[in-house]
Amino acid sequence: MFAALAVLAGVLCYRLKGEDAFIGALAGDLDLFMVLLPRMAAAMLMAGLVQVLLSPEFVARWVGGQSGVRGICIAGLAGILTPGGPMTSFPLVVAFHMSGADRGALVTYLTAWSLLGLQRMLVWEIPLMGTEFAFLRLLAGLALPIIAGLIARRLPFGPIGAKVEDA
Repeated sequence: MFAALAVLAGVLCYRLKGEDAFIGALAGDLDLFMVLLPRMAAAMLMAGLVQVLLSPEFVARWVGGQSGVRGICIAGLAGILTPGGPMTSFPLVVAFHMSGADRGALVTYLTAWSLLGLQRMLVWEIPLMGTEFAFLRLLAGLALPIIAGLIARRLPFGPIGAKVEDA
């Protein structure tokens, strides 16, 4: 689907803006790809190493389906402490999933990472908004990842990665 949209956008760019604009867009895409390639490679390497370092038994024990609220809280803390952008967090989520983390823990991790990330708080919020506001937002949002993870455990979806007809 995404590839079809990319081809359609390319055809429209060529038709509406001409060959020079199309070539310029491709050159910009290549530049962006070259910037992102090392980051993607590092993220995939890190995810693979995490998968090797953390045994499935370890992951299942701490953030698996039987880990209860403790597993949700551990996943939330890990999400808060994970630095970087999506190229860091999403490969880690895939590695945790493949190592036995349940969907509640994965949802908690991503929600905590996106809402409560410590790096963002230190680099952006405290310098721009002040310590009081940063902690107000942190305290106001602290329960949200836990609630999201608990809801995810209760929703009637099949296994992660299963197609709708497989569930």
